[in-house]
Amino acid sequence: MHPKRPGGTSLRLLIFTQGPYGQRILENIGRHTPSGWTIRHTPLPGPLPQIIENPDEVVEGLGLAGEWDLIVFLGESPQAFSLLPAILERVHAGAVIAPADDYSWLPLGLERQIRTELEDLGVRVVFPRTFCTLAPIGVPPVDKFAQRFGSPKLEMKTEDGVVKEVRVLRGAPCGSTWYLAERLPGTRVEDAADRAGLLVQTYPCLASRRVDRFFSDAPIHIAGRVAQRAVEDALKESSRRG
Repeated sequence: MHPKRPGGTSLRLLIFTQGPYGQRILENIGRHTPSGWTIRHTPLPGPLPQIIENPDEVVEGLGLAGEWDLIVFLGESPQAFSLLPAILERVHAGAVIAPADDYSWLPLGLERQIRTELEDLGVRVVFPRTFCTLAPIGVPPVDKFAQRFGSPKLEMKTEDGVVKEVRVLRGAPCGSTWYLAERLPGTRVEDAADRAGLLVQTYPCLASRRVDRFFSDAPIHIAGRVAQRAVEDALKESSRRG
């Protein structure tokens, strides 16, 4: 069950994609966008060269302009992420969210370099690993986005030890939270958290299955545990309400 999309709060959102990872997130955000949000999609050109000698030349061809509250950058390679400073020199944005669900797309050294360059431009940036761990950070445009997309938050109703209804208050950007919400009803309460973790991974989850040196674990397992925790928290709240 999906909650009514909230209105009354605007957000100008510029989304960059490079491939299927970003495309599915873009489509899910489009399905669940609150009223009042404006979205523009800019696909990155491909394939990008292994070494980009002049990022400005690549970015110039994107036809960027205007002011945006938030950029969501869904790159899938170090070459794509290396374009971010040049992009922020051409458009004004209040903040940037640049998730990395695969370490090979954004090694930590490159993340630190980009963070420094964007902060020198006066732009706050967050690099969630994985995207479904995103939470408010005290930056208004990021927090507004994270009210709807990020670390899952659910409301659940149970009856006689069985899940009866699942309502998505905040969902993983990839769409997996809405997927599990449709399939969890009918599950025994004691099995619900474990089943949620499995459902997210069979969605299929977009996070890498390779062990990530950032976590010493595979990001897909992180995503599964995030879903499990959301269900556990919702069940505790449901029990508290009686």
